[in-house]
Amino acid sequence: MVRVVIVDKKELTRARNAAFRYLASRPRSTAEVEAKLRSRGFAQTIIGTVLSDLDRLGYINDKKFAGQWAESRMRVRLFGKRRIERELIDRGVERDVVQEELSGVFAPGLEQETARKAAEKKLRTLTISAPEIRKRRLAGFLERQGFSFEVIRTVLREVV
Repeated sequence: MVRVVIVDKKELTRARNAAFRYLASRPRSTAEVEAKLRSRGFAQTIIGTVLSDLDRLGYINDKKFAGQWAESRMRVRLFGKRRIERELIDRGVERDVVQEELSGVFAPGLEQETARKAAEKKLRTLTISAPEIRKRRLAGFLERQGFSFEVIRTVLREVV
């Protein structure tokens, strides 16, 4: 038995336009676009059609999105690997894609260099003179930024 799905062309055009408007401000993951279209009340068949069209045309690509997001968050916000991984997974990017892209972005030693920059920047704002308190606060900050314990320990030895 063949199942035929009739798609309303006007509704499809509205959904495409909504997706393009959503993508205009910044790149998005497939899951983000899907959630936005679902919240706007579009049928799942329409959403699936729009997502496949956007993917085919190159407007959404989770692998490319993950790489760009990781690069930006590392360079601009000075975030560590763990925090970026969590953000991408929260945005609906599959874990294996995230890990593959993070391994490409974080070359050996780059995470430690990023942590050092973040630590030096934070140290300028810490007004407490007691070295142990400064060290503890800096370690907590670096942990929240998403750096591993090993990286934090190494950076603390160098910076404080």
